[in-house]
Amino acid sequence: MIDISSHVIGVLKPLGITVAFQELPINATVPNQYITFLEINTNPALEAGDVEEETKRLIQVNIWSKTNYHQIVEGTRKLLESKGFERTFEHDVPKQEGDSHFNKVLRFVFFDEY
Repeated sequence: MIDISSHVIGVLKPLGITVAFQELPINATVPNQYITFLEINTNPALEAGDVEEETKRLIQVNIWSKTNYHQIVEGTRKLLESKGFERTFEHDVPKQEGDSHFNKVLRFVFFDEY
């Protein structure tokens, strides 16, 4: 089983923006554009004789930007899909008063083999 946090950060590195597990580090300067992600759910996907052979992992990626984030969304989708992630869901989070960034949510499933 892979370290999903390191894997996602490595896959998205070519975007050239900050990628962090769940949140930016405390006291970090908030960049104009960045990505956070988390693992929502993990389930056995394939078992053989009470042994888990494959794990289904649901990952949520949040793209944060003060400006148009279309290129980051497209780049994120392409990079993750090129490494076996399958997009299952995508939506814009409505911006509310006081929000500093726009937010796009993407969810992917990843099948992790042992």
